[in-house]
Amino acid sequence: MGKNRFITYIRKGIYQTADIFIHECKNIFTDSGVVLIFFIAGLFYPLLYNYVYLNETIRDINVAVIDQSGSEASRRLVQKIEATPEVELVSCINMDEARQLLIKRDVHGILLIPHDYNDKLAHNEQAFISLYENMSCFMVYKQIALAVNMVMLDESKDIQLERYAQKNIIGEQGLQMVKALPYEENILYNSGNGFSSFFVPGILIIMIHQLLFLGIGMLAGTAREENVYKKLFPQFRIGRGIYRVVFGKSTAYFLIYAVLSTYIAVLIPRIFNLPHIGSVANIYAFLFPFLLATIFFSMTVSVVIKNRETGMVMFLFFSVILVFLSGVSWPYSNFPAFWEYFSYLFPATFGVRGYVKINSMAATLGQVSFEYWALWIQTFIYFLTACGTTYWTFRREKKR
Repeated sequence: MGKNRFITYIRKGIYQTADIFIHECKNIFTDSGVVLIFFIAGLFYPLLYNYVYLNETIRDINVAVIDQSGSEASRRLVQKIEATPEVELVSCINMDEARQLLIKRDVHGILLIPHDYNDKLAHNEQAFISLYENMSCFMVYKQIALAVNMVMLDESKDIQLERYAQKNIIGEQGLQMVKALPYEENILYNSGNGFSSFFVPGILIIMIHQLLFLGIGMLAGTAREENVYKKLFPQFRIGRGIYRVVFGKSTAYFLIYAVLSTYIAVLIPRIFNLPHIGSVANIYAFLFPFLLATIFFSMTVSVVIKNRETGMVMFLFFSVILVFLSGVSWPYSNFPAFWEYFSYLFPATFGVRGYVKINSMAATLGQVSFEYWALWIQTFIYFLTACGTTYWTFRREKKR
C-alpha cells in the first residue's frame, strides 16, 4: 500500500511539474517583450557585436609627426614608423598645427621628434621622442602605441649595432652583444592580436547570463503587475509544492536557452572565425551547470523585481559591472580581495573564465575544475534560495 502511494505521489509530481512547465512556456511565448529578449535579442546581439569588431584591428591610423631634428637619424625613424601597417603619418610644421588636427579628429596622435635627437645619439646619450594620443578609443590607442614601440625597439637595436661597429665589434659578435639570448615571439591563442578574438568570447557568455536574467525578471515583474500571486503562482491553487514550481519554471528556461546557447557559444565563434579550438563536448558539459546556476540566480533575484521596468534597469546596471568582474577587461589576478570575492556571487564570472579557457585555449574540464565546480556549488545554493524566495513571495502575496 505504501509503495503504491509513493508511485502515485511521484506520478502526480511529474504531471504537475510538466503542467507548470507548459504554463510557463505559454507565459514566455505570449509575452512579446520576453520573446524579444529571449529570442530576437539572443539571435541578433551576437551578430551585432561581431559585426562591430569584424575587422579585428585598425590600419592606417593618421598620426601627425613633427620632426624638429630634420636629421638622417630622425628621417630613418619616420620612415620606419610610416612603413608599419598601423600608422599613416601626416607631416606638420609645429605643435599648434598638430593640435588643431587632433581637435578636429583628422589625426589620432602626435609624434614629436625634438631638435636635439640626432645630437644626443651622436654623443652616445639617450635620446627621447614624445608620443601624444587620443585615448577616447582603446583600439586606436593600442595600435599607435604598438607601432611606435616596435619601431623604437628595432631602432634601438640598429643604434647599438652602429655604436659597436665604431669600436670594431661587427658581424655576429655585435649581434650577440645586442641580443645575447636569441628568442622568438609567438602570441598564444590570438595570433592576429585582434580585439574581437580577445573580447567577444567572454561577452557571449555575459550575453547569455544577462538575457536570461532580464527575461526571467520581466516575467516575474509582469506577473506581479497583472494579478498579484494567482498568475505568479497559479500552481498553488491545487496545492502543488515549491520544488515543483521551481523545477517546472526552470525547465522551461533551460530548454529554450540550451538551444540558444548552442547558437551563441558554439556556432557564432565558428561563423565569425573567433577562437574555437576547444572540444564541443567540453563546452556543452560546462554550459550545463552555467545555465542552471544562471536560471536559479535569476529566479532568486527576481523576488525584488516589482515591475517590468525594474528588470531592465538592473540589466543595464550590472552588464558593465559583469564585464569588469569576469576578467575580460582587467585581469582578475590583479583584483582587490573584496572585488574578487564579490565576483563569486555571479555565475557569469565563472562562466566567462571557464568558457574562454575551454573555447579559446583548448582546456579540458579538469583544467577548469575550479570554475566548473564553482558553478555546481552556485547551482545548489541558488536552487535553495530560489525555492526559499518563491515560498516567501507566495506567503506574502497570499496574505495580501
